[in-house]
Amino acid sequence: MTDPQHSELILGDIADIFMGATVSVYSKSPIHGEPIVHLITGSTLDNCGNIDKNSLVPVWKHKHNTNHFIAQSKDILVLARGNIRAAVIDQNLAKEKILASANFAIIRPTSPACNSTYIAELFNSPKSRERLGLVFGSRVPSLRAADLRRLKIPTLNLDQHNAINELSSARHEAYNATLALAEQQFRVASNVLDQIIWGAK
Repeated sequence: MTDPQHSELILGDIADIFMGATVSVYSKSPIHGEPIVHLITGSTLDNCGNIDKNSLVPVWKHKHNTNHFIAQSKDILVLARGNIRAAVIDQNLAKEKILASANFAIIRPTSPACNSTYIAELFNSPKSRERLGLVFGSRVPSLRAADLRRLKIPTLNLDQHNAINELSSARHEAYNATLALAEQQFRVASNVLDQIIWGAK
Protein backbone atom coordinates (compact mmCIF):
# COMPACT_ATOMS: atom_id res chain seq x y z
CA MET A 1 0.00 0.00 0.00
CA THR A 2 1.41 3.39 -0.96
CA ASP A 3 1.75 6.44 1.26
CA PRO A 4 -1.53 8.45 1.46
CA GLN A 5 0.37 11.69 0.85
CA HIS A 6 1.26 10.54 -2.68
CA SER A 7 -1.06 10.46 -5.66
CA GLU A 8 -0.80 7.23 -7.58
CA LEU A 9 -0.26 5.90 -11.08
CA ILE A 10 -1.33 2.50 -12.36
CA LEU A 11 1.70 0.90 -13.95
CA GLY A 12 -0.30 -0.62 -16.79
CA ASP A 13 -1.44 2.86 -17.84
CA ILE A 14 2.12 4.02 -18.58
CA ALA A 15 3.79 0.86 -19.87
CA ASP A 16 3.24 -2.32 -21.85
CA ILE A 17 3.87 -5.28 -19.55
CA PHE A 18 4.36 -8.88 -20.67
CA MET A 19 6.37 -11.95 -19.69
CA GLY A 20 9.63 -12.92 -21.36
CA ALA A 21 10.31 -15.59 -23.95
CA THR A 22 9.52 -19.24 -23.32
CA VAL A 23 11.86 -21.96 -24.60
CA SER A 24 9.73 -22.27 -27.75
CA VAL A 25 11.00 -18.86 -28.89
CA TYR A 26 14.70 -19.73 -29.02
CA SER A 27 17.21 -22.53 -29.49
CA LYS A 28 20.52 -23.16 -27.78
CA SER A 29 21.78 -24.67 -31.03
CA PRO A 30 22.57 -22.53 -34.08
CA ILE A 31 19.72 -21.87 -36.52
CA HIS A 32 20.80 -21.33 -40.13
CA GLY A 33 20.51 -17.71 -41.17
CA GLU A 34 19.72 -16.44 -37.68
CA PRO A 35 22.20 -14.26 -35.75
CA ILE A 36 23.09 -14.90 -32.11
CA VAL A 37 21.03 -13.14 -29.46
CA HIS A 38 21.87 -13.12 -25.77
CA LEU A 39 19.51 -14.68 -23.24
CA ILE A 40 19.32 -13.06 -19.81
CA THR A 41 18.52 -15.45 -16.97
CA GLY A 42 18.11 -15.01 -13.22
CA SER A 43 21.80 -15.71 -12.59
CA THR A 44 22.77 -12.85 -14.94
CA LEU A 45 21.23 -10.25 -12.65
CA ASP A 46 22.78 -9.44 -9.26
CA ASN A 47 20.94 -8.15 -6.19
CA CYS A 48 21.71 -4.54 -7.10
CA GLY A 49 20.14 -4.74 -10.54
CA ASN A 50 23.45 -5.00 -12.41
CA ILE A 51 23.63 -7.21 -15.50
CA ASP A 52 26.76 -9.35 -15.82
CA LYS A 53 27.28 -9.35 -19.59
CA ASN A 54 29.68 -12.28 -19.25
CA SER A 55 26.82 -14.42 -17.94
CA LEU A 56 24.51 -13.82 -20.91
CA VAL A 57 23.74 -17.08 -22.74
CA PRO A 58 24.10 -17.19 -26.54
CA VAL A 59 20.93 -18.48 -28.23
CA TRP A 60 19.22 -18.29 -31.62
CA LYS A 61 15.69 -16.97 -32.02
CA HIS A 62 13.32 -19.00 -34.20
CA LYS A 63 12.46 -17.24 -37.46
CA HIS A 64 8.71 -17.47 -36.97
CA ASN A 65 8.85 -15.61 -33.67
CA THR A 66 8.61 -11.85 -33.32
CA ASN A 67 11.25 -9.43 -32.06
CA HIS A 68 8.75 -8.49 -29.34
CA PHE A 69 10.89 -10.20 -26.68
CA ILE A 70 14.16 -8.47 -27.62
CA ALA A 71 14.85 -5.85 -24.93
CA GLN A 72 14.71 -2.23 -26.05
CA SER A 73 16.42 0.79 -24.57
CA LYS A 74 14.58 1.94 -21.39
CA ASP A 75 12.87 -1.44 -20.90
CA ILE A 76 12.75 -2.60 -17.29
CA LEU A 77 13.35 -6.32 -16.82
CA VAL A 78 11.88 -7.62 -13.57
CA LEU A 79 12.92 -11.05 -12.31
CA ALA A 80 9.43 -12.13 -11.35
CA ARG A 81 10.14 -15.39 -9.55
CA GLY A 82 12.14 -15.91 -6.36
CA ASN A 83 14.32 -12.97 -5.34
CA ILE A 84 12.51 -10.13 -7.13
CA ARG A 85 14.84 -7.56 -8.65
CA ALA A 86 15.04 -5.41 -11.76
CA ALA A 87 17.42 -3.92 -14.30
CA VAL A 88 17.08 -1.14 -16.86
CA ILE A 89 18.25 -1.75 -20.42
CA ASP A 90 20.38 1.18 -21.55
CA GLN A 91 21.36 2.01 -25.13
CA ASN A 92 24.57 -0.01 -24.97
CA LEU A 93 22.84 -3.11 -23.62
CA ALA A 94 20.08 -2.77 -26.23
CA LYS A 95 22.76 -3.19 -28.93
CA GLU A 96 23.58 -6.62 -27.48
CA LYS A 97 20.21 -8.01 -28.65
CA ILE A 98 19.14 -9.27 -25.24
CA LEU A 99 16.32 -11.78 -25.05
CA ALA A 100 14.53 -11.90 -21.70
CA SER A 101 13.72 -15.41 -20.49
CA ALA A 102 10.27 -16.37 -19.21
CA ASN A 103 11.41 -15.72 -15.63
CA PHE A 104 11.33 -12.00 -16.40
CA ALA A 105 8.50 -9.55 -16.83
CA ILE A 106 9.25 -6.89 -19.43
CA ILE A 107 7.99 -3.42 -18.61
CA ARG A 108 8.16 -1.29 -21.76
CA PRO A 109 7.41 2.42 -21.19
CA THR A 110 4.68 3.96 -23.34
CA SER A 111 4.46 7.31 -21.55
CA PRO A 112 6.97 9.98 -20.42
CA ALA A 113 5.51 9.41 -16.95
CA CYS A 114 7.26 6.02 -16.87
CA ASN A 115 10.76 6.73 -15.53
CA SER A 116 12.62 3.45 -16.06
CA THR A 117 15.14 4.05 -13.26
CA TYR A 118 12.39 4.88 -10.78
CA ILE A 119 10.40 1.75 -11.68
CA ALA A 120 13.48 -0.46 -11.32
CA GLU A 121 14.30 1.07 -7.93
CA LEU A 122 10.82 0.19 -6.69
CA PHE A 123 11.51 -3.49 -7.34
CA ASN A 124 15.09 -3.38 -6.02
CA SER A 125 14.21 -1.72 -2.71
CA PRO A 126 13.03 -4.10 0.07
CA LYS A 127 11.04 -1.26 1.64
CA SER A 128 9.31 -0.43 -1.64
CA ARG A 129 8.49 -4.09 -2.30
CA GLU A 130 6.89 -4.28 1.13
CA ARG A 131 4.93 -1.03 0.71
CA LEU A 132 3.68 -2.14 -2.72
CA GLY A 133 2.47 -5.47 -1.37
CA LEU A 134 5.05 -7.55 -3.23
CA VAL A 135 6.25 -9.38 -0.10
CA PHE A 136 4.53 -12.67 0.58
CA GLY A 137 5.96 -13.79 3.91
CA SER A 138 7.61 -17.19 3.62
CA ARG A 139 6.04 -17.96 0.24
CA VAL A 140 8.33 -17.66 -2.80
CA PRO A 141 7.24 -14.54 -4.74
CA SER A 142 5.92 -15.03 -8.25
CA LEU A 143 4.64 -12.01 -10.15
CA ARG A 144 2.39 -12.18 -13.19
CA ALA A 145 2.10 -9.56 -15.92
CA ALA A 146 -1.52 -9.02 -14.85
CA ASP A 147 -0.36 -8.27 -11.28
CA LEU A 148 2.10 -5.67 -12.53
CA ARG A 149 -0.43 -4.00 -14.83
CA ARG A 150 -2.65 -3.33 -11.81
CA LEU A 151 0.20 -2.17 -9.57
CA LYS A 152 -0.29 1.31 -8.11
CA ILE A 153 2.89 3.33 -7.65
CA PRO A 154 3.49 6.77 -6.11
CA THR A 155 3.52 9.74 -8.47
CA LEU A 156 6.71 11.77 -8.00
CA ASN A 157 7.57 15.26 -9.19
CA LEU A 158 10.34 16.14 -11.66
CA ASP A 159 12.88 17.00 -8.94
CA GLN A 160 12.33 13.63 -7.28
CA HIS A 161 12.72 11.80 -10.58
CA ASN A 162 15.96 13.69 -11.32
CA ALA A 163 17.31 12.88 -7.85
CA ILE A 164 16.53 9.18 -8.34
CA ASN A 165 18.26 9.15 -11.73
CA GLU A 166 21.39 10.88 -10.37
CA LEU A 167 21.67 8.75 -7.23
CA SER A 168 21.10 5.51 -9.08
CA SER A 169 23.70 6.42 -11.71
CA ALA A 170 26.25 7.38 -9.03
CA ARG A 171 25.62 4.13 -7.16
CA HIS A 172 26.12 2.00 -10.27
CA GLU A 173 29.31 3.88 -11.17
CA ALA A 174 30.67 3.39 -7.64
CA TYR A 175 29.75 -0.32 -7.75
CA ASN A 176 31.44 -0.87 -11.11
CA ALA A 177 34.55 1.08 -10.06
CA THR A 178 34.85 -0.94 -6.85
CA LEU A 179 34.37 -4.19 -8.78
CA ALA A 180 37.04 -3.21 -11.33
CA LEU A 181 39.48 -2.31 -8.54
CA ALA A 182 38.84 -5.60 -6.75
CA GLU A 183 39.47 -7.55 -9.96
CA GLN A 184 42.70 -5.63 -10.58
CA GLN A 185 43.90 -6.26 -7.02
CA PHE A 186 43.05 -9.95 -7.39
CA ARG A 187 45.12 -10.22 -10.59
CA VAL A 188 48.09 -8.40 -9.04
CA ALA A 189 47.99 -10.56 -5.91
CA SER A 190 47.73 -13.71 -8.04
CA ASN A 191 50.79 -12.69 -10.06
CA VAL A 192 52.79 -12.02 -6.89
CA LEU A 193 51.76 -15.41 -5.48
CA ASP A 194 52.93 -17.11 -8.67
CA GLN A 195 56.26 -15.31 -8.45
CA ILE A 196 56.72 -16.37 -4.82
CA ILE A 197 55.91 -19.99 -5.65
CA TRP A 198 57.65 -20.30 -9.00
CA GLY A 199 60.19 -17.50 -8.93
CA ALA A 200 60.86 -15.14 -11.80
CA LYS A 201 60.97 -17.91 -14.42
